[in-house]
Amino acid sequence: MFGSIAKHFNVSDADITWFNTLQTLAAGVCVPILAKLGDIFGHRRVLRISIITVLIGGLLVALAPSFEWALLGRVLTGPLAVWLPLEIALVHNKITGDTARKSIGLLVSALTIGAVFGTLASGLIASLVSSMTILLLVPVAITVLCVIIVYTKVPESDIRTNPKIDYIGFVGLAIFMMALLWGLRSAQGTGFGSAAAIVPLVIAAVVLVAWVLYELRVDVPAIHVRLVTSRALWPAYATSFLFGMVLFGTQTITTTFLAGNPDLVGYGFAFKPGTIALFSAGSALLAAVGASTFAYLAKPLGMRGVLVTATLLGVAANLVLIFGHDSVGLVVLSTVLSGLSGGFLLGALPALVAEVSPSDQTGIATGVYNSLKTLGGSAAGAIFGVILASFAISGTKSSSLGGYQTIWAMCAAAFIVCVFTLIFMPKPRHDLSELVAEDVSVP
Repeated sequence: MFGSIAKHFNVSDADITWFNTLQTLAAGVCVPILAKLGDIFGHRRVLRISIITVLIGGLLVALAPSFEWALLGRVLTGPLAVWLPLEIALVHNKITGDTARKSIGLLVSALTIGAVFGTLASGLIASLVSSMTILLLVPVAITVLCVIIVYTKVPESDIRTNPKIDYIGFVGLAIFMMALLWGLRSAQGTGFGSAAAIVPLVIAAVVLVAWVLYELRVDVPAIHVRLVTSRALWPAYATSFLFGMVLFGTQTITTTFLAGNPDLVGYGFAFKPGTIALFSAGSALLAAVGASTFAYLAKPLGMRGVLVTATLLGVAANLVLIFGHDSVGLVVLSTVLSGLSGGFLLGALPALVAEVSPSDQTGIATGVYNSLKTLGGSAAGAIFGVILASFAISGTKSSSLGGYQTIWAMCAAAFIVCVFTLIFMPKPRHDLSELVAEDVSVP
């Protein structure tokens, strides 16, 4: 609907990119900060505040008298991204073990199915309703339902972390996230060699080093660096980042490949948008199945076994595309493998992070997982864009097949790295948080 929204506010195609960019930047900043505040003040309380903020932002977008007001509304919808980490923290506060794994899997599955229905419904509603204001009020109405449910049905968590707030740490974290996301966003359009990308990325690197050194010396840090780098958590976080690269970085890649006309560019199937939507919806629904069933596999395989299986499925899915991209049947097979792989990872990774983390830091632990997954997608968007541009077919805006095969090879390699990374994950104990405590303790 971006094209229609641009016409509604009478802005250019270049200007409308800010509609998405500002929301992404706001989400990147909000997730770790609000997740940490949930650990301090209560996850339901922060979830309520974030939902109200999204509701106000949605109303601003729908009723905005100008594009500038709509952009402000998009910034206020940033906390939407912290809903899932706060929900996972709430679940893990009330239940543990296999039941918690199944519940978290259902949360992720519900989110995935909701995304599918939202995508399909947006096109249908847009074809029936001519008023853009009414169209933009639809997500507002859905958010109102969320407000009612959270204020009447969701219980509050009863475990709190140290109430001291590391304001300097939060500010440094926000500056780092904004600079990094801004630099990656600029690199998508101008490449990594431009000043627009280099300057913010250098600022992000400098701020990160200073921030880590500061956090290591604070009694109650915004993010416990030793917790993030503990033996029980860093393999899961590294896998989250690499998985994010594949999950978010290949969404448009798959679409453009399937839409490619083989008579003109030498690859693809010239599929129409409706057919491509079936591939996207099918993959998402398979991901929902994987997310809701990973807990059953975890019984015989263990959580590490589930994650290794998922990454191996990801390797296979990309290898099938590299060597079988000419066959519709093999592309369908790749879609099935990729959907199940993504579903297992989407369910198992946050569940593992939640159960490994100390009980008073579940919110920030899952928030970091979510942020790393998003950063992986942003990095992949910039890198993959540069790759496709370097393989551009002369006289066209399309990339050659070599560009797609290079990206699929990189995705397969990323999953292979995940396999070896997960080997370093320690074998589960009765209480993995004990292992984390050993790693983060200061002599």
